[in-house]
Amino acid sequence: MSIDYEKYGRIVCAALLHDNCIYMSKKGHYAIFPMEPIGVLRKATQGFATENGYFVDRETGLSIAEYFNQINTKYPPTDRLLSEDLKILKRVKSYSYKEDNA
Repeated sequence: MSIDYEKYGRIVCAALLHDNCIYMSKKGHYAIFPMEPIGVLRKATQGFATENGYFVDRETGLSIAEYFNQINTKYPPTDRLLSEDLKILKRVKSYSYKEDNA
């Protein structure tokens, strides 16, 4: 799979995709966990939001983070990105979701 890194942009925060909605927090990934009682965490696709408004899965996120030199320390598993792998992420001021139908 070829990735247009400049199109996606840098990873800005951890996110969940559930029922065509992206759940993310300016305060960090730990703020998503309170959604567990409503079932979002178990049913959602885990991944990351990018600065250009895309949701990407953990595998694509790893490739993007490597390209933009955003990895501080890579923890196992080595084929997927974890939020703990990343250098401090910039804060998200606003976000709009873009579908990638390509």
